[in-house]
Amino acid sequence: MVLLLSGGTEISRGVIVDKFLADHLDWRHLALEDLDMTQDPDDIIGMGPFFALLVACECAKEALKEGYSVVITCPAAEMLDTVQESFPKDLTSVYLGRTRAKSVYDRVIDTSKQSVGETCAVLRDLVD
Repeated sequence: MVLLLSGGTEISRGVIVDKFLADHLDWRHLALEDLDMTQDPDDIIGMGPFFALLVACECAKEALKEGYSVVITCPAAEMLDTVQESFPKDLTSVYLGRTRAKSVYDRVIDTSKQSVGETCAVLRDLVD
């Protein structure tokens, strides 16, 4: 299974993932925030960031093959389509916070009204 967490801030996603992983030892984390998405001036057609995202998704697929589930944190909506296309069957997408794009995600958790523990309980119900 692949759980995609989008929305919120990098810090809030990190805190939620840390708590989630502490309770799910058979999961691995892929932080797309760590990708260098800056545009290289020599990259005329702009494929560098896209290629980095594809490589990251392949790493997550390797973790799945090894028997792990993967939680992916996604900082930018521009990455969402690529991640969803990389995992057409295994992906559950969750937006953390308020959004008008609810139809894009499988689940929206309004983290302004829930604690980290409550948010992780909702995530646990989604994956267990």
